[in-house]
Amino acid sequence: MMRLALSIIVATLSLSIGIYAADKTYEPTWASINSRPLPTWYDQSKFGIFIHWGVYSVPHYGSALPEWYWYNYNNPSEDGGATQRFHNTSFGPNFQYQKFAENFNAYIFDPDQWADLFKKAGAKYVVLTSKHHEGFCLWQSPQSWGWNSVDVGPNKDLVAMVTNSVRKAGLKMGLYHSLYEWYNPIYDADKATGQPPTQSKYVDEIMLPQLYDIIQKYEPSVIWADGDWEQYSAYWKSTEFLAWLYTNSTVKDEIVTNDRWGAECPMKDGGYFTPYDRYNPGKSIGHKWENCYTIGQNWGYNENEPFSGFQSATDIIYQLVSTVSCGGNLLLDVGPTPDGLIPWIMQERLLQIGAWMDVNNAAIYDTIPWRAQNDTAEEQIWYTTNPNTLDVYCISFVWPTNGILSLTQPLASSSTQVFLLGCTPSTACNTLSYTVNKAGSGFSIKLPSLPPTGYPNYAYVFVLKNVK
Repeated sequence: MMRLALSIIVATLSLSIGIYAADKTYEPTWASINSRPLPTWYDQSKFGIFIHWGVYSVPHYGSALPEWYWYNYNNPSEDGGATQRFHNTSFGPNFQYQKFAENFNAYIFDPDQWADLFKKAGAKYVVLTSKHHEGFCLWQSPQSWGWNSVDVGPNKDLVAMVTNSVRKAGLKMGLYHSLYEWYNPIYDADKATGQPPTQSKYVDEIMLPQLYDIIQKYEPSVIWADGDWEQYSAYWKSTEFLAWLYTNSTVKDEIVTNDRWGAECPMKDGGYFTPYDRYNPGKSIGHKWENCYTIGQNWGYNENEPFSGFQSATDIIYQLVSTVSCGGNLLLDVGPTPDGLIPWIMQERLLQIGAWMDVNNAAIYDTIPWRAQNDTAEEQIWYTTNPNTLDVYCISFVWPTNGILSLTQPLASSSTQVFLLGCTPSTACNTLSYTVNKAGSGFSIKLPSLPPTGYPNYAYVFVLKNVK
């Protein structure tokens, strides 16, 4: 019965993950693109780091989304005029946004230190903003002459530097890329021809050449598309690009993409689902998805963000656990300063997550959703399972004061065993005793008596062997 249930789960997940078919030719249609299984490395990884870094890091202000500083300045109704007032007071109304690029200097940027931090956090992949909606590129794009990190600012190929360090640390490297640009005159001209636009000059001359360029130069494992919502995928020529990416590119066997390839695409077409920021459905949906999430409230660096705006380590680990339990990956964002420092509070949170992962990563990596994703209406107990060992991991964010953890979902057998990961001293961590609940509805674990230093931090992971 238990093996049958797991086989059903594995079969369901294979609809979106599956086994990659080498040398398959993909046609420029959504039916063909969507038939491509997701390479297995992505589902096994579970946890990645998002990096929002660009010219917007220089004014580092945002009553709403600091990476949208330029747009909010020009559209004061978006944030009640707060960005415009800040800009005019701090820099003057005649100070042009483009001049901020001179101070995007990356003076203390150390990509090896970044990669080491991400690895210590337990992340398996990294996604860097190669270009956000402002159009500033972190590599020397021929289509963005004078508006990239090699021609102005740090005078460095930041994409190459991060890519090299991340790979040296043994992590997968990915690139975020905005399809549109707020103030690109060629894009504006396309839009002026009608809605939807009757030509794709911007796509042919700017967007696609840039996408081909970063694929061929840096061979990323992830392309994280964004800025798609103003047009349908036909304008972006998304299926043409993805057919080439999956069939003819040098990364065709490894690359993964999301579903932001046109206004009609989210939750339908492309790769894994990420229909909106901080997406977490709270249940398994039968298709791979990702929860892109922030440590604070913002994506880009915001110097005036209050301490209360930052998530605790427990909050973030809860997002990781609930996301993985439901078949998703967590992509956790950091927003570096213009000189290249990852803020201390973000570093602290990453190291706290890493300390928890050092002890409990068996409940995260290489797991799949169990038949029940959580145990209680309060959603304080989540489950994952390893399809190879059939162990079930019960991840609890509560430790009842009466010393009894009651579970309603797992059913005990005569050979059931229960262990607590990270429990010290070892004498308290031998097989934990349990009693079957009335009417066979789960069982209750007798928690060990431990000194304060013997408790794992943030959340407690129980290994359930031979349960149904």
